[in-house]
Amino acid sequence: MDQAQQFWDNLDFQAFEDILALLIYGLVLFPNPDSFIDENAVKIFLSRNLVPTLLGDILHALYTRTVRRRGTLMCCTPLLARWFISHLPKSVLKNEEGVGWAYRIMSLAHTNILWSSKDMEKVAVIDRCGEYRNVPLLGIKGGITYNPCLALRQFGRARRDGPHEMLLTDIVFDYKGDVDEHCRRFIRAWGMVNGSDPQELGLKTSLPMQPYLQWVRARAQKLGMPYEAVFPVIVEHTNEEGIPYTVLHPYMPTDLGELKRSWIQLKEERDTYREKYHEQERKILKLTRQLENEKTINDYVSMKGKRPWDF
Repeated sequence: MDQAQQFWDNLDFQAFEDILALLIYGLVLFPNPDSFIDENAVKIFLSRNLVPTLLGDILHALYTRTVRRRGTLMCCTPLLARWFISHLPKSVLKNEEGVGWAYRIMSLAHTNILWSSKDMEKVAVIDRCGEYRNVPLLGIKGGITYNPCLALRQFGRARRDGPHEMLLTDIVFDYKGDVDEHCRRFIRAWGMVNGSDPQELGLKTSLPMQPYLQWVRARAQKLGMPYEAVFPVIVEHTNEEGIPYTVLHPYMPTDLGELKRSWIQLKEERDTYREKYHEQERKILKLTRQLENEKTINDYVSMKGKRPWDF
């Protein structure tokens, strides 16, 4: 910052703009609190090939934060937020109900998401590189593999079923502990890029088949959610004072064991209510028969009490 101010004071605007660009790269695109402006950010700035590095840096940061549960999310968060918002429907962005982000997001179904745009339907897709069945990416802190087979929906080609496990092999490493030389192998793999034409990815549709949705649910149960779900609220009609009624969604477990226990509990409750229903049904039937018998007796008694000339 001092050097940028010095160039500004000396009216050396070309040098000032270069320093300003490096500051943007180092502080916004590739934040690194350890060295302020990272040396890798300068190299990326000079190579003018920041898109794969941005993607790798964001994915590596997300993995470190969610799976390893370490540190804060250090990546280009404005870009991540912009990408995230671009897939949301306008009703969520308007937020006419005035609820928080967690409630707005958790209330969405997969049919509400804007998965693809027409601009992405004709883009060539890099599906694998070199020895890898997916795409290796290098960020600021380390490397991670990216699986394009899970992102076909953004190209307007929704999956019919889940991909083979061989395509989902994941490699994540930090530069400081790269004993297997993954960094060198990642760089070499980018010399053998294999791309696919969008027409080769399958039929043009944005709606996935039921087998794929079942695969997603099974995989979510297998991996487990790193965060507890925050359940949305349904904003309903307001009362006389203008205050809206809010109804919390019921708790829905995500753990497989908890789901089984909940299923057994619901089954027992169902059987209990069914037995109570049959018991009440038997009581009603018994009372109905008693009422019919009393009516028959009353009709008979009334007939016996009449005089002969009344007929």
